[in-house]
Amino acid sequence: MKTKIKKGDLVKVISGGNKGEQGRVLEVLRDGAKWRVRVEGVNITKRHLKPQRSPKHPEGGIVEGAGSIPISRVMVVSEKLGRPVRTGATFTADGKSKERVARGKKIKAEKV
Repeated sequence: MKTKIKKGDLVKVISGGNKGEQGRVLEVLRDGAKWRVRVEGVNITKRHLKPQRSPKHPEGGIVEGAGSIPISRVMVVSEKLGRPVRTGATFTADGKSKERVARGKKIKAEKV
C-alpha cells in the first residue's frame, strides 16, 4: 500500500485524544502492515533518561518528544483552502509527471 501522507505535510488529527490539533509530519513509520506518523506537537511523550556518556544527554533528565499515531487518524490540510481535504493525483500539463490535488464534491482540483 502506498501512503498519501508525506513527511513535511501539514495535517490535522481527526479522531482520538488529540482531535483537532494540527502540525507538520516529522516522520512516516511502517511496522509490517501498520502505518503510523509522528506529528509535531501531537501525542507528546516523556522519557526518563539516566546520566550517560553520550554527548546528547550527559546529565540525563526528562526528555519530551512526539509519539506516533495511526495514519488513519490524520488528514492533509490544504494550505490554499485552509481545511482538511482528501487527496488524489493528476498529470501535469506536459503529461510527464504527477502532482497531488485536493478532491471532493465542492472542490475543484486544487494543488495541495
